[in-house]
Amino acid sequence: MKHLVLTCLVLFLTAVTFAQDPTKVAPNAYKLDFENEWVKVTKVHYAPHAKIPAHDHTETGAAYVYLSDSGPVIFKHIGLSYAGVTRAAVKARSFRLYKAVKEVHEVENPNDTASDFLRIEFKTVEDTKKPLRGKFQPGDLASAENIQQVEFENEQLRATRLVCAKGKVCELSALGAEPQLIVGLTSVQVALTGKSQRITLASGKTQWLATGEKAQIKGIKGESAEVVIFALKGSPVKTEKGKADAHKHE
Repeated sequence: MKHLVLTCLVLFLTAVTFAQDPTKVAPNAYKLDFENEWVKVTKVHYAPHAKIPAHDHTETGAAYVYLSDSGPVIFKHIGLSYAGVTRAAVKARSFRLYKAVKEVHEVENPNDTASDFLRIEFKTVEDTKKPLRGKFQPGDLASAENIQQVEFENEQLRATRLVCAKGKVCELSALGAEPQLIVGLTSVQVALTGKSQRITLASGKTQWLATGEKAQIKGIKGESAEVVIFALKGSPVKTEKGKADAHKHE
């Protein structure tokens, strides 16, 4: 009897742990898109009026890159003193940065339209003096000149928005010890230096740029193009995730 109870307890705890993985508990809403030792990219789709079961929030600092205009979305926290909070409406081609947290929540999309975005988890050591934070709006696609704007930088990460004007090419280099993740905010063409293949990235698609690699970026069919580039500083954390504390949303 004792062994039976112990076995049941182990199975229960395993099920609880398993259930908190969003790609397992809600595979229609969360799909793993790309992962290496530096980053983990999950594509998120909240269908109209969807209710997503309880699952883990990312426990590392992360970026949320919005791929569609969306109305407010409700997050209901489990086991915390604060219950439901609402994510404000967002615009396509904007993104948000937030520090490491530890919480479990349910999600409800009360809107008639879907909410689509990328959740990009950074596996490098967090900067506790200047944690990831901020909301950053879309760039000016009507600009006649290329625009390169550093939106945020600390000891962990540099986030740069790059707008390539119509018919123009943007040069990009991953120098030093800073590999980069390129995220297409519009349809763009990426040509890696020294390789004949040209890669077309639709909105929400990513391209990894290893240390020392160079690339050219331009729009499709002469149109303007926009990407956000996350340069990873430091080294990947091998044995533990970033520190994670419960938090209150803005």
